[in-house]
Amino acid sequence: MKKSLIALAALAATASFAQSSVTIYGQFDAGVYSLSKANGTDSRVVYGDGATFSNVLGFRGTEDLGGGLKANFQLETDVQTNNGGLNQNGLFRRQANVSVDSSFGNVKLGITTNPIIATNGALMPVSGNSVSTVTSQALGYADFYTKNAVTYTSPNLGGLTAQLQYGFSNNIESAKDGSVVAGSLAYVNGPLSIRYAMQDRKEAAANTANSAPNASTADSVGITSGAPAVVAGKAAFAKQSQVLGARYEMGDLSLGLAYLENKTAAALGGAKTKVDGYQAGVGYTMGAWLFGATYTNAEKSSLTNLQARYSLSKRTSLIAQAGFADNKATVKFSPIAFNTGNSPATITDTYAATANTKQSGIGLALAHSF
Repeated sequence: MKKSLIALAALAATASFAQSSVTIYGQFDAGVYSLSKANGTDSRVVYGDGATFSNVLGFRGTEDLGGGLKANFQLETDVQTNNGGLNQNGLFRRQANVSVDSSFGNVKLGITTNPIIATNGALMPVSGNSVSTVTSQALGYADFYTKNAVTYTSPNLGGLTAQLQYGFSNNIESAKDGSVVAGSLAYVNGPLSIRYAMQDRKEAAANTANSAPNASTADSVGITSGAPAVVAGKAAFAKQSQVLGARYEMGDLSLGLAYLENKTAAALGGAKTKVDGYQAGVGYTMGAWLFGATYTNAEKSSLTNLQARYSLSKRTSLIAQAGFADNKATVKFSPIAFNTGNSPATITDTYAATANTKQSGIGLALAHSF
């Protein structure tokens, strides 16, 4: 009898485990790059981390609750291949959330990706950090993740998917100050996809800026070029951004076009200054090769990105990349993105987009995912 009870308990435990799963995943992108006028004057060859794909380590899990319901979680952190460090903005600053799936869509609670960033990256055929991240930083809407967030994603209805996100201010004195509303619409019909996304971020005073969604991780590392960057103890300013674009697949050929706009205040209660631009891209697949070119123009500044990716396997690629930035005073593009933070050390001490300067970067990287 005891043996039967033990066997039944083991069987029940196995059946319960079979209904849930946990996955460990990650991706790594590291290379060597030659930078021309990296700080406006000097040129150097440097080790480059995350120029195309962000280096991350993540954990995700799901449990079948029955009745068409599923519970999920996701944790994702940075990994710096140049020094083994993490990121100064938190261990799981990319993703730390729980969610529920049903026939009515997905409801997620916790820090997660801003819809405008996800939309920006999906529009260009051959994108990556040296395209989408550089663009969002240069135009000033690099608010990659929303804190204190509740995010709803609708089911696919005839090719249309909607997402709505609200980041709570967590300011007891003012529910509005430091809050953020963001959302996106995506319509996919065969080879054609049309995407739109927006965000409206309210200003946050100095005493709330570090915890409010508006004091994003992108702002706090000091790389946003529009308004002054948000650092510890400083205020976050009001911001409104939008991205609209389309992508079309024609066999091995893919084309993308996008309009980009950002309005940012330069002070608490100040008027917003508008910057806008457009982006066009092309991608072509030939066997194990993927070739891509993207051109971005905003406020008379421009960025040209060229990529050639060769798949050694489904998970491993060699990536050759070149970026050419022609910067004016208002918008400044970095020719190559390095997606690492500064803890415990930066990759380069003075690598920065420089006004009224032509800068370039070219390099070769190895990327692997699991």
